[in-house]
Amino acid sequence: MKRILIFAACLAVGVASAHAQGSAPLSPGDRVFVRVGSDTTWSDSLAVDAEGRIFLPRIGALALSSVPAAAVPAAVRQALGSVYRLADATVVPLRRVTVSGEVRKPGVYYLPVEASLGDAVAIAQGATEIGNLERLTMVRGGTATRLRHWTTSPQGAQAVASGDLLVLERDPWVKRNALSLISTVALLITTIVAVTR
Repeated sequence: MKRILIFAACLAVGVASAHAQGSAPLSPGDRVFVRVGSDTTWSDSLAVDAEGRIFLPRIGALALSSVPAAAVPAAVRQALGSVYRLADATVVPLRRVTVSGEVRKPGVYYLPVEASLGDAVAIAQGATEIGNLERLTMVRGGTATRLRHWTTSPQGAQAVASGDLLVLERDPWVKRNALSLISTVALLITTIVAVTR
């Protein structure tokens, strides 16, 4: 029963966080993936510039700085409607997130607005052999927050924000070298015992 309550809490926080992220506009550096099916030669990931605009081929600049991320597809489709058939247009707003530290594939990723912290770490292929999946530092808006046991708490279900930096930490040195440390102590004790005889 406790697991069900924890899962429900995580789901509620994730849904609320995804809704909040969907209402926040895209930031400079984010992208909008656009594919127009009727034009088989045109499919692109368009960067949001410093003024919150994207540039659509054959149309020009489209200001998105005051458009909630969830409303971006409708705004882009409306702009494209004057030039393209939109029956099969795909528009996906993407947030720029950097994942680093002890992950297998660190880098800058562009994730859908509803993606969670867990999704970001998963796309970076999870923790390395010395990474600690339960210790994550999130830098958002210049503020660093250390998240402990985030994979099993509501924190892990929160949606990513534009410009997030996620740093997966290493296991402590003692934990990584416990066997070597124990064998060194045992060797030292054995040596002391042998010398004192």
